Amino acid sequence: MGAEKKTDKEPEIKEKLTALIERFKAGSPTDSNTFWVSLKPFAIAKLFKEEHNISISSGIVKRLLKELGYGFRKQAKQLATGSYALRNEQFNIICNLVLAMSLESPIISIDCKKKEKLGRLYRGGKCFATHTLNVYDHDYEYLSEGKVIPQGIYDMQANNGYMTIGCSSETADFIVDNLLWWWDEYGIHQYPEASNILLLCDAGGANSYRHYIFKHRLQLFAKQTGLSVIVSHYPPYCSKWNPIEHRLFSHVHRAMEGAIFSDYETVKKTIENTTTNTGLNVKVRLNLNEYKTGFIVKKDDIDEKRILYHPKIPELNYRIFP
Repeated sequence: MGAEKKTDKEPEIKEKLTALIERFKAGSPTDSNTFWVSLKPFAIAKLFKEEHNISISSGIVKRLLKELGYGFRKQAKQLATGSYALRNEQFNIICNLVLAMSLESPIISIDCKKKEKLGRLYRGGKCFATHTLNVYDHDYEYLSEGKVIPQGIYDMQANNGYMTIGCSSETADFIVDNLLWWWDEYGIHQYPEASNILLLCDAGGANSYRHYIFKHRLQLFAKQTGLSVIVSHYPPYCSKWNPIEHRLFSHVHRAMEGAIFSDYETVKKTIENTTTNTGLNVKVRLNLNEYKTGFIVKKDDIDEKRILYHPKIPELNYRIFP
């Protein structure tokens, strides 16, 4: 027979320890079945010793916590900060559009990854190094040597990623310039017979469905490339479902962990090292042009005759003709 646990041999310890844990547990305001304990196991064991003059190990506390249904968990970003009435309908539209696109036409997902700072500033994560990587002990803005704006394009059919590193601002002009770079350098060669392109993007940011400037710049893109651009925005508060987030950015994030971004060329080389077992290929370029903000484009500046809106959710789905 196996050795008995200390909590089994001394039921009073288990009872007292359970009561102690109950005192320090807190509950979720939105889920009556979710609780957490604010103390770590070693702190619970220390407090138990102080209150009952009985020494127990952190292992005993961990086993009891497990028996009570507690696990060592982290927070999950699952609670939406808002809602959109036609959320499910919009997801159905996106799914149908993806299925309807032919292999001759690209389906691309775009977004801007989290902005970074250039310089010897702390970044989370670890990497293999011969010595400790020393950085500043504070992340003050004046210590930064520039902004790093990683804008991404993910080709869903080819499993290829295209990252542009900017240094000024995330604007509609910046996004469309990157689309033109992708099309001229890669897209037109991979999809020579394409007459349409499906563009999946978030509802906010520089590619917001509310901004006329984004539609205006896409009209210039359509005219220059001769492509009919089908745009479908993910519903508000649903940006994490944008394919680029988990098919490109998550892998790029791992490649960037623990690295010191001393200059833009280092950023470029770091992101180029992104690989996956499924064969993800990432092309990276630097676009260090200055992009000004504050441009105002009104509805009258849009050529509405070249836009066809979806009959049910027109604000999130539309086709821009060349």
